[in-house]
Amino acid sequence: MGTHRRRTLHKMAQERSGTKEMRIEILDPNTQWTRVWQNLQAVWTPEAIRVEWYKVIYDIVPTNVRLARLNLSDIDRCRLCGRPDTLIHRLTECKEMFDVWEWTRRRIGTMLRTSPKHIPSDWTIRPSFDLGPPQRRRTILWVLAHMVYYSQHNRTQLSLVDYADFLRRARWKTYQRARRQERVGKYLMLL
Repeated sequence: MGTHRRRTLHKMAQERSGTKEMRIEILDPNTQWTRVWQNLQAVWTPEAIRVEWYKVIYDIVPTNVRLARLNLSDIDRCRLCGRPDTLIHRLTECKEMFDVWEWTRRRIGTMLRTSPKHIPSDWTIRPSFDLGPPQRRRTILWVLAHMVYYSQHNRTQLSLVDYADFLRRARWKTYQRARRQERVGKYLMLL
């Protein structure tokens, strides 16, 4: 490798080592992003489900608020309820997903042996929690990832019955995989 090329690569590496922050870190500076990425890697789901959750965490889902901020849409409101169309609204507050979120929240509350009101809706977009034991944490991540995937892929017809059926099928597929007991234990039976 030539000296000029080596110097160029070294200079590029030096410039890259600056402390630039990602867009999401700037928007949510109080979030423990290292824990969020660890949780995203720990979730034991198919790659397609993890990719959808990655898009939500990275805030690259085209919500009306995001599109309006980029001047790609005239409105920033939800088409169903008229409230600002943010990710958290789509996943937990809108009438389309409210029942699904509340059902999911009750199941997570049961797993954690706590009241569902103590389960924050932010866990859907920033899973920065660290709960023990590891099987229970991975199970909660599994449930949240599947809920996010369901909400993103079934925008036209969201019902609690269909969601419960989706989770039953996903649980069955998970239980067919090797190392299931080691990964999520029997926590998925609470669904």
